[in-house]
Amino acid sequence: MADRLLCIDFGLRFIGLAVADYPGITARALNTIRTDRQDTLQVIGQVVAAEKITRFLLGFPFSEKEGEIHQRIREFASLLGRQFPTISVELVDESYSSIEADELAKETGMGRRQKRRTQDSQAAKIVLLRYLNAAK
Repeated sequence: MADRLLCIDFGLRFIGLAVADYPGITARALNTIRTDRQDTLQVIGQVVAAEKITRFLLGFPFSEKEGEIHQRIREFASLLGRQFPTISVELVDESYSSIEADELAKETGMGRRQKRRTQDSQAAKIVLLRYLNAAK
């Protein structure tokens, strides 16, 4: 049976989500969570149930020096592990995914408002597709 992956692009204001089967070749961006308007864990719990998620991939900006965002992502990974103890959490490289998502939005002529609503989930989708491609 294939794993069902949920990739999370963590941010302090917006959290992007994307899903895929593993091993697989396609990924689907979901709605972006606005952390000031939505309960992040509740939304993720709904996605876990609806999509039958078996593994979390959490985007992490690997670099030589770590700052506050790195600590926040590690704390969020720990929180996910406590909230969903049967689902493993794996940190995966998200380097430049937001830049790629921004460039993709520009290429497709997406308006500013729509771009803001979808950019983080598109970044999660990019990270997830990289992960799937690396597994081939």
